[in-house]
Amino acid sequence: MPMHHTGYQPDSVALIGAGNAIDSALQKGLQKVGFRVQLLADDQLDQLREGTLLINAAACGGSANMPRARAICEALPALPYGALLHLSSYRVFAGGGRKKIDEEETPAPDSRAGKDWQACEALLSGAENVSTLRLGWLVDRNEHALLGRVVAALLANRPVSLDNLSRGNPTTVADLVRVATAVAQQLASGAPRNGLYHYGSADTCTALEFGSEVLDRVKSLYGEDFAADIQPLAEAGEASQSTDRSAVLSCTKLRDVFGIQQRSWRQGLTRQVELWLERLQKAD
Repeated sequence: MPMHHTGYQPDSVALIGAGNAIDSALQKGLQKVGFRVQLLADDQLDQLREGTLLINAAACGGSANMPRARAICEALPALPYGALLHLSSYRVFAGGGRKKIDEEETPAPDSRAGKDWQACEALLSGAENVSTLRLGWLVDRNEHALLGRVVAALLANRPVSLDNLSRGNPTTVADLVRVATAVAQQLASGAPRNGLYHYGSADTCTALEFGSEVLDRVKSLYGEDFAADIQPLAEAGEASQSTDRSAVLSCTKLRDVFGIQQRSWRQGLTRQVELWLERLQKAD
């Protein structure tokens, strides 16, 4: 069957992946709207075709992969891409306080991870045609991320102690794909190719509130008799004092420039929990 031209210029996207489930999700999302997708390994960057739209998800691979992400960001300014969408994180901010963090606020990370994220952004700051998209905390299938840790603890009947002070607006992988794909479509259709944007869910939560929602989903699958112990971190004796590190992103520029609306992180959470349960059961 002949391919119908999408009208995108370019009509292909090169993807530098994170090395996890985000890669296949992004690839499928981009292909669904008509893009041809070229997955680039670290040693294939010289194969990038001139003028190609490039998405860099390398920094989304976790803290252990940050040296790789920084090396890629060092190489990117010399590549012949037409436009670059770089995925970054709320962690470039130290957090604290209850106000939303807008796109104009100066990053001031106070953690090693945050400094790594900021270093990647800084390496691209002088490059042309770069759009940076900072994301709220990722709800993904990384075993060290919050969702995986909560589900694993619940199944092992271990008590779960979570922060109930600091707030954020999480981003599911499905929402990351939706937003990144929509930005790519518009970059390939004449939208501004330089910008700094934020995306997080429409509703905020603490880690404890998130964990409680996960428990509700597990109960819906295992029955209301499923027993679990989720409690605030400070009350569990693991910390005498909690520090408010709230980092809620304001997402007005993404809406104003691209028309992209925020969604709730609760959408699709049941399916995320189901995937984790299947994964842990297979491991057992």
